[in-house]
Amino acid sequence: MEFPDRTNHKVVSQNDPIFYEVCELLELDSDQVDYLIYEDFDEVDYTMYEEVEENDSAEAWMPEHRVVEIYYLDGTREEIEIELDSELDETLKRLLGDI
Repeated sequence: MEFPDRTNHKVVSQNDPIFYEVCELLELDSDQVDYLIYEDFDEVDYTMYEEVEENDSAEAWMPEHRVVEIYYLDGTREEIEIELDSELDETLKRLLGDI
């Protein structure tokens, strides 16, 4: 599943072998989830954003949280924020590195 208007993300759907493990890790009911979209910050250039230019800081702005979007089979959507470099974030990165 690809989303051409999005960059730097990973999609985990029911067809992926790690789908159930990711759902369990995020404490989601895998029977209700259609797919998840995971933000991948590794290749993002933050200088593109106006907030960065206005800040005029010597150091580059970096996000503090990663957003995982959950799309349910009933058509609803939810976002979960995960603190970057937390144990949960590191575990997700290890799992999703296999996609």
